[in-house]
Amino acid sequence: MEQDKLATKKKVIETALTLFKINGYHGTSVRDISKKANVNIATISYYFKGKQGLLEHIIVEFLEGYVEILDKHCLPLYDKNANLILMNLVDEVLNYYFLKKEYASIFYRELTIDSVFIREIMMTYLARERYTFTQIYDAIRISNTKLTMPFSVFFVQLKSFLSTPYLFPGYLNEVLYIQQNDMYFFERYKEYVEKWIESLIGMDVSLVSRVELSS
Repeated sequence: MEQDKLATKKKVIETALTLFKINGYHGTSVRDISKKANVNIATISYYFKGKQGLLEHIIVEFLEGYVEILDKHCLPLYDKNANLILMNLVDEVLNYYFLKKEYASIFYRELTIDSVFIREIMMTYLARERYTFTQIYDAIRISNTKLTMPFSVFFVQLKSFLSTPYLFPGYLNEVLYIQQNDMYFFERYKEYVEKWIESLIGMDVSLVSRVELSS
């Protein structure tokens, strides 16, 4: 019975992800979701308290996984491996976003809308994000004089690299002819993000990564 409940919830979430991505949150009704998922409208109300609750569940689930990755890469202020930690963190985040591309697209779309829920997200999950990257950035600055970019600029540029493929999936598809499932594009994109980080700190981080991980 419990497995049936979990399967039903998963089916509703996956259906909502598809419809929200295609039609947008406001262009999708609870009836649309229930019909495509082949479940009763009351079932969605029972599990998620309606469409808004379903959207919030999707965003929180996505961010819980994201914060889990951030927590894995916390480090002492004077950690000498900050360069490596930054690269590994960014690599893991990019992989996570690609794996959860539907979640990421919906999250970043909703992030542009001012609401009580989004403000709460900013005060909790995104504040934690800023703290982690500030910690790593400060650790790099202590031992690396080549990193002269102010943190605010660094963070805005890094966030744009992480979020842009999921902010404009329609643009990538219709104008650049890039599909979100395109593994070749994704791998090349990661390489360019890595090169951007290397140019900031003035060293080959990928080489450092291989040395550190093999030792």
